Amino acid sequence: MPPECAIASFPACGEVQELQLRRAKRSKKPRGAGRPRSFAADLAILRAALELFVEHGVDGASIEQIAIRAKVARTTVYRRWLSKEVLIAEAIAAARGEPEQAATSRVAVRDLPRRLVDALAETLATPNYRKLAARLIGSVPSSPQLMAVYWHKYQVPRRERIGKVLERARSEGLIREDSDSEMLLDLIGGAMIYHLLVRPGEPTVRETRGYLFKVLRQLGLSDRMKSG
Repeated sequence: MPPECAIASFPACGEVQELQLRRAKRSKKPRGAGRPRSFAADLAILRAALELFVEHGVDGASIEQIAIRAKVARTTVYRRWLSKEVLIAEAIAAARGEPEQAATSRVAVRDLPRRLVDALAETLATPNYRKLAARLIGSVPSSPQLMAVYWHKYQVPRRERIGKVLERARSEGLIREDSDSEMLLDLIGGAMIYHLLVRPGEPTVRETRGYLFKVLRQLGLSDRMKSG
């Protein structure tokens, strides 16, 4: 596991550095004189934000506390992120990674459901992901801005990518022709949250995988799907 990981058992937390590098490449603004931006500081701040959020929620993840844990000045944090909600949302996205995108790239259509389910099961069954999901959902009443930032900046693009997977599956007759992709995503997401946070016990990868396949079949996924 890469040392950049914010929480050691997150399978995708090594993507924090890649996310930061992509952000740097997208930036068109020329840097003025002075110190070059420190990616080590970026990683330390993201790691600190994620850890504090999982441990204490939004209220316990202030910019001051994040700076103290990351061992940087508060001004270093403020120069990089407009608010703690923007910072925490990016830390969550970096820790979660993009398992769906990696699993479904250049894959035969009939293999898409299996590859997608395998990727999701690996992520959902991670113990710290359960804690993180509970914190994020639980933050809505007291800090709706965090979910709003995460939804628009990270969740919407992810749903669009999965929606394209569903469109490919529809074109091959794997799902009903009259199915609504947005509604399917809501139903699958709701089932995942229920399985992850409401049912007692720690879900395993195998159990989660089986559960997701049952959900997909109940939603009309064709038996022509390869389930393993």
